[in-house]
Amino acid sequence: MNTAPHVALLGQGYAVPDLIRGNDAPIFDWLKANSPSGTDLFNGLKFRRVLPKAEGVIDIMVSACQQAMNEAGIQSDQVDMLLGAGSVSAYIAPNNLAVVHQQMGLPRHCRVMPLNTDYSTFEDGLRMATDLVRCGTIRHALVACGNNWTHHVDYHEPVSLAASDGAGAVVVGHSHMPHHFRLVDWENETQTRWYGAFRMAAREQAPGLYSKPLMKLDDQTGQLAFKEFGLKVAPEVVNRLLARHGLSGQDITLIAHQTSKTVEDAWQAAIQPAHYISTLEEYGDMVSSSVPVNLAKRHAEIRTNKLVLLGIGMEMHATALLLERGHRP
Repeated sequence: MNTAPHVALLGQGYAVPDLIRGNDAPIFDWLKANSPSGTDLFNGLKFRRVLPKAEGVIDIMVSACQQAMNEAGIQSDQVDMLLGAGSVSAYIAPNNLAVVHQQMGLPRHCRVMPLNTDYSTFEDGLRMATDLVRCGTIRHALVACGNNWTHHVDYHEPVSLAASDGAGAVVVGHSHMPHHFRLVDWENETQTRWYGAFRMAAREQAPGLYSKPLMKLDDQTGQLAFKEFGLKVAPEVVNRLLARHGLSGQDITLIAHQTSKTVEDAWQAAIQPAHYISTLEEYGDMVSSSVPVNLAKRHAEIRTNKLVLLGIGMEMHATALLLERGHRP
């Protein structure tokens, strides 16, 4: 049944590499033997997906985008803006998103808009896309994220235990279909006092000699930020958003950034969603791509008409989006 037009998610897509890395992979042998501080934070993982080469992130992003467009029933010449990011990009600038634009055959009028907001790139892109379509600036937006962080971690550091690669995408545009999820509201908290606690940066290995960019939890503040902000503040942001609409966790399905069972257990207890969608055991931490991958992969399993997407950022911030489907009053 059709309803009044509204701006909504018209189609979803995802792609992950074929290569599977289990807990018994030799690359984790040093961590198992030495168990450095913080190892216990990254639990609940069984498998990860790994790109053979870092530049392969472009291929899985293209695949995710094509799936989303096929589901939305639009052609490449109907896309007016491409938002998101390929991370870590081959260049500091421009972003790999430009290559996705080229390989997808997107039109010249389609603007490429990279967002440097790991790990909430998808949520931020979805918010911006919705606003732009609503105000009439564009007709359709493609929001795409891809991550290759298995190639950008130090396998002597616990954070590498969670690293996994993947890509996800959605198309945003006008819809008459009530079953399409639409963005209702959002909530955010930013605490920049944690700047540097989580970071992606090259490291000086010798005077004048630097590594490729590597993910780092700061030795002094990283674990504290993980526990104080990640475990506690992020679910508070969701609960504030729900309270504003007279909702509770029992009204929603939650799809969130996934990094460990420790985090998921804390968020489950604090939010108590009716349904918590996670692929942590199967896919690990796909960084900004975790939410769009899970949204596409498990979309048919969403049982509620209210959906919350939760992202978290490195400086740090937590951003929650409330979406709904069904007829509006």
